[in-house]
Amino acid sequence: MSKLSEKLYERAKPLWDKESENYFVSAMAEGTLDEGIYRAYMLQDHCYLIDYIGILEWMQGRAEDAEVAEFLKNAADSTRFEKDTVHVPNMKNLGITDEEISSTVKAPDSEEYLSYMMDKAQESLIYGITALLQCSWSYAYIAQKVADRYGEKLESSPYADWFSAYTSAEYQEANQRWIDILDRVAKDISPAEEEKLCEIFEKCAHYETRFWNIFISADNEK
Repeated sequence: MSKLSEKLYERAKPLWDKESENYFVSAMAEGTLDEGIYRAYMLQDHCYLIDYIGILEWMQGRAEDAEVAEFLKNAADSTRFEKDTVHVPNMKNLGITDEEISSTVKAPDSEEYLSYMMDKAQESLIYGITALLQCSWSYAYIAQKVADRYGEKLESSPYADWFSAYTSAEYQEANQRWIDILDRVAKDISPAEEEKLCEIFEKCAHYETRFWNIFISADNEK
């Protein structure tokens, strides 16, 4: 019998493959992405991470399974550490000020995506775990696929660190732990519930596309 994660992968892979060809990601790999667009992405991603951490913490407080609760705590802690020690310093290196950070408002598509994930978490903890996993897994998959495609040429890109962060052994291992947790929690669910989780995962993949497109639209308007 196939694991849930294998079915989620099958549903999302076509969307992830398409996203690996996305203009924003390709321009980062080629080093041609306008820095102003990257700044906008970093500000929006910072807003996203704050809410993402909040959803993880909310789920942790309601997890009855000790292993799941510990995983969610670790996921929230590691995401916060990454935000504070990597993401924020990178924004400062781009010249982004504290005022810009504090005054940035989430884009409507990002707000809708985050609200959807929180709604799913409130419906069921397993729904929330599935929704948030898609974000982690998609970044791991897309970054690796693009890195493989560009090879050594990626090293000359000013955005090479973005790819190295999501292709690192640490990130890939953390993502695998998430997959393993979900497979364990979902091992006895019904086919109907399994299909529901696949639908949630696929919808989150579509939301991820919309998030990238925020910045593509901004670049096209220049």
